[in-house]
Amino acid sequence: MSLTIDLSYADAKFIEWLNEEKSPYPLLMVDPDLLERSPTLVKVIKAKNIPIGLLGRNSDFYEVNPSQLEKDISTFNSIMKQSPLWFRTRDYVFLPDVTKMLWKEQINMLAASKILSDSKDLKLSKGDIISIPYHQEERLPLKEIDRLIQNNSFQPIEETIFGYSVKTKKTP
Repeated sequence: MSLTIDLSYADAKFIEWLNEEKSPYPLLMVDPDLLERSPTLVKVIKAKNIPIGLLGRNSDFYEVNPSQLEKDISTFNSIMKQSPLWFRTRDYVFLPDVTKMLWKEQINMLAASKILSDSKDLKLSKGDIISIPYHQEERLPLKEIDRLIQNNSFQPIEETIFGYSVKTKKTP
């Protein structure tokens, strides 16, 4: 199983929580606007080598504004100094134009098999990709996320999808 957090809001409590987390980290699917307005979050992500992907808008937004996806990818690239490996829309729908653009940019599309939006217990199974929304208007308390992490054994997304482990080296 793998844990992902859809992140469009990061208050001081979240950044402090992230700073205290230990590996394996959840995959953070981060909104490009949040990357622009929160250099502290970016600093923590880079310092701890936390896996990160691009959280887009709802799929219908990209249909009306086809150039927005390219702008979002460009924002991610300029702030993180690398292309995102993963992309997800907020509604987990990938329309044909979005799919073509992601294919051209060599970015993987990632949906979730289960979404945890309240503190009720989920029945998790091997191979699940769990998504937790963390937005200003909708978020799970950090204590609940901690409880979920403590009660389950999560692995990096590459291990869940491809069945192999990834070793990363932290450079000084």
